[in-house]
Amino acid sequence: MKDLKSNVKLVGRVFLNRYFLFVLNGFLLAAALLFYMHDAYEHNIVTALSSNIKRQYSKYNSEDSLLIGGLRLTHYLEERRVIVFGPEEINDGYTGILQPLTNDLLTAKGACGSYALVLGSILKDIGFKIRFAQMKVDNTWGGHIIIEAKTKQGWVALDPSFNLAFVKKDGTLASFQDVHSDWNYFKNQLPDNYKREYAYDDVRYTNWEKIPVILPGIRFILNHTIGEEATNEMSIRVFFLRKYRILYYIMLSLYLYSWYRIVRRYARKRNAVRKTLTSQPGKRMVYRRA
Repeated sequence: MKDLKSNVKLVGRVFLNRYFLFVLNGFLLAAALLFYMHDAYEHNIVTALSSNIKRQYSKYNSEDSLLIGGLRLTHYLEERRVIVFGPEEINDGYTGILQPLTNDLLTAKGACGSYALVLGSILKDIGFKIRFAQMKVDNTWGGHIIIEAKTKQGWVALDPSFNLAFVKKDGTLASFQDVHSDWNYFKNQLPDNYKREYAYDDVRYTNWEKIPVILPGIRFILNHTIGEEATNEMSIRVFFLRKYRILYYIMLSLYLYSWYRIVRRYARKRNAVRKTLTSQPGKRMVYRRA
């Protein structure tokens, strides 16, 4: 037990050593800069795409036109990536958490998930409130992923995998619930290559069981703050569209905290020396490393 305590203290001294903190600071700063540049690169690409859509479709002065423009562009880009890369697997070394949006944009290897990520990013940059809709297919959640965007008339369902937006009898775009409630009418608008099992049976917007304990805990808190209905309609994935910006802020915060620890340690040591000199006027000052 004593050996364990001494080892823990040794590790603590190493990690709080000022030289280690300086090395750690360099690593954190480099990581923060890397994430910042990666986020800026991806954001510039998305902004260029959204600007192109606004330039072409803003003249129609309609929210639906912008949504259709984003839908068409996403399908056009991703469909051609599928043709170019085919079944070839691409090992990029990224994990699911760090997977760049540019990988989905340039390879479409995430199937409907890639289509949805690209369209969601573009529409969010234009200014739409969006959410990822996980369709229930053959009693399996997430069998197909689409995007829903909010307009002045309500939510609109957009399927970039098939360049599909359903139109209601009044000429406006339909929501998921509209299609679900009257599938016999809307299925007549399906393209020939559509997979008929994607029949809009049911939908969810967040898999609250994906990360045990953490997500159920967040859901419990939200249920008692914003209400169960609002929680069920919340798409957490939207908050992580610009994941590299989040990682940048995390690394920057850790970098600043590390500097705070260094400065605090140095100030505490200097104060201790001053107190010693004040209490013992004749004592010579001896400098020691902080």
